[in-house]
Amino acid sequence: MELISILFIVLFAFLFLKLFAFLFHAGIWLIALPFKILAVLLSVVFVFLFLIPLGIVGAVAGLLVVPFAIIIPLLPVILIGAGIIWLLRRV
Repeated sequence: MELISILFIVLFAFLFLKLFAFLFHAGIWLIALPFKILAVLLSVVFVFLFLIPLGIVGAVAGLLVVPFAIIIPLLPVILIGAGIIWLLRRV
């Protein structure tokens, strides 16, 4: 009889602790919910105020650099030609 009562107490304690853990987990989730919403709102503001303008500036800078990117491989030929012209004018 004592064994059954001890098992009943252990089962009752186990169920009580499970219920307490479930409520505690739900409580922590409810406490953290405003912080999660705030994090999403701050990330949206960060994207709109910082990343999108930075992307536009980067795109414009990339468009401005395209002519130099085309000319750079021809730079040795241009420098050799300019050197030859300089030498011919010097003579």
